[in-house]
Amino acid sequence: MKKLILALAFISLITPSFAGGVGYVDYEKVAANYQFAKSSMREIEAKAKEIEQYLEKKEEEFNKLDSPVQKKKLETQVQSELKVKETAFNDFREKREELVYTRIHAVSEKIRLEKGLDAILDARSVFSGGVDITNDLINKLNSGLQN
Repeated sequence: MKKLILALAFISLITPSFAGGVGYVDYEKVAANYQFAKSSMREIEAKAKEIEQYLEKKEEEFNKLDSPVQKKKLETQVQSELKVKETAFNDFREKREELVYTRIHAVSEKIRLEKGLDAILDARSVFSGGVDITNDLINKLNSGLQN
């Protein structure tokens, strides 16, 4: 009897198991309907608008100057300040986008495990079949279950 149990256990280890299935997500739909993603996008757009307003203000100052020396000085100052502002903006945007992606990925992994799926793909890569988990993902993300 022990030999039979060992043989069955061994066979189950070497026999390929059947796949649990593949899920897919429409990432664009998730990002468009996930409240944190939308608020993050608004923050990014607001910071971009601040830079745009800064440049408009500096352009007005530049146009009021008469001296080429003053114009060159202002131009140099603006280039330096703009570089700092753009670096800070890009860092902020990258961190915020990464945070959104990380949260979406974490919740999609929870759904994958709950549904017994082998993988979750982007909907654009699925030609046929699979399980659409887009709405489940949006609902969980917005309900705060990502933590």
